[in-house]
Amino acid sequence: MSKPNAARAFRKTFSEIKIKAVYDTKIVGTKTIGLDRVDSQNFDGNNAREIALISRKVLSGEYRFTKYKEKLISKGLGKSPRQLSIPTIRDRLTLKLLCEYLFEVFPESKPSLPQDKIEKLKKAVDGGDHTHFIKIDLKDFYPSINHKLLISKIRKRIRLEEFRTLFIAALESPTVSESNIKGASKVEQGVAQGLSISNVLAEIFMMDVDSKIKEVAPVFFRFVDDLIVLTDSNPREIFAKINSILRTSKLNPHPIDSIGSKTKIGKISDGLEFLGYAIKPHKVSVRKSSVINFEGSLVDAFSEYKHRLRNAKNAKEQEAALVRFRWNLNLKITGCIYKNQRFGWVFYYSQINDLSILRRVDNTIELLFNRFKIAKPPNPKRLLKAFYESKRTDKESHWYIPNYDFLSIEKKKKFLTGIGQKIDELPDREVDYVFHRLIRRATRSLEKDVLSFS
Repeated sequence: MSKPNAARAFRKTFSEIKIKAVYDTKIVGTKTIGLDRVDSQNFDGNNAREIALISRKVLSGEYRFTKYKEKLISKGLGKSPRQLSIPTIRDRLTLKLLCEYLFEVFPESKPSLPQDKIEKLKKAVDGGDHTHFIKIDLKDFYPSINHKLLISKIRKRIRLEEFRTLFIAALESPTVSESNIKGASKVEQGVAQGLSISNVLAEIFMMDVDSKIKEVAPVFFRFVDDLIVLTDSNPREIFAKINSILRTSKLNPHPIDSIGSKTKIGKISDGLEFLGYAIKPHKVSVRKSSVINFEGSLVDAFSEYKHRLRNAKNAKEQEAALVRFRWNLNLKITGCIYKNQRFGWVFYYSQINDLSILRRVDNTIELLFNRFKIAKPPNPKRLLKAFYESKRTDKESHWYIPNYDFLSIEKKKKFLTGIGQKIDELPDREVDYVFHRLIRRATRSLEKDVLSFS
């Protein structure tokens, strides 16, 4: 894209009209708050002023980010937690717009869905032209991204100074705990995780790296920091070449032979794992640990209901607890559609052909009803049925898998009241806020159910 087009696109992206549209569709109802402690409701009351401020300061090159709030996510016993960065709502909106602008200038940086990667990998495995696989795991991928290299790659297409000022400010803004707000200087290496720009920056950084790897290993797949190669040549020689390419870009692949390393070489006939899938020639299943983790989340749904039931003060609260439990369990089974995105286990594992996994989980759900002594609802939802329903292309007419993009305000009120939300005296706008907050939280839970492959 030429410089004038990049400049014009930047001004259009950060116009007040565009900012308002992105706020209304992507930000409103957000629950998480940054270090300024401004929540969505407070921001919404001043959104016209905030939108004008963002537009004015970005286009004048004066926008500055508040430090990101630190959130630590456990990765299990003996592992350092993953650090996520939470921006203020104003910064979250600005970053979302910056992300959309980067996608416009670097359209090839839009990452493929995991399912698309698996579909192509499955075809390559079934083709039988390769004997070995090489799986490479990058150590501390996001924290390793070199700023100078990244800025150099972006500068080849965008030389606009207002963009550079905004981009550098977002990149260098530190992530701090609430107890240590003043204790951090600007970041000189790495990309913060959890921001809307995190993935697009990683993809831009890796574009030429991917091209170099494909020169030595044409059958190559990557999803963020997970790489897999199929080859019929000497796999150790191929790995050595890829290792050199990665290290030239300041990336650190885990060595093959170290204890606990996810980097490995193996025979395709013995099977391989990628993005939570377990793949063999003509058989695609779910990795065992991913099934166990999902079953654990189902147990949590039953346990949460029992806890709500114990704390219910009357029959009305007991009924609300039961309705909420059934909704929560069904949502885990079927997934849902929200903001034109598909969430849930059956959507994520849409490429499997080993349906015995679905029957196993359906059987687990039957056992949990018996174990927790809870009566099954009439016509309980089943994972196998949801899997077939997920294949339908017409999502607007779904009844088995809920689509939350087409509910009237009256249906939202009925739904919220049914699960015990007190909304009787709330205006429609507040009801809409409560609804979207609830569904956002639910979809985050569904994402956790399928992100155990990392």
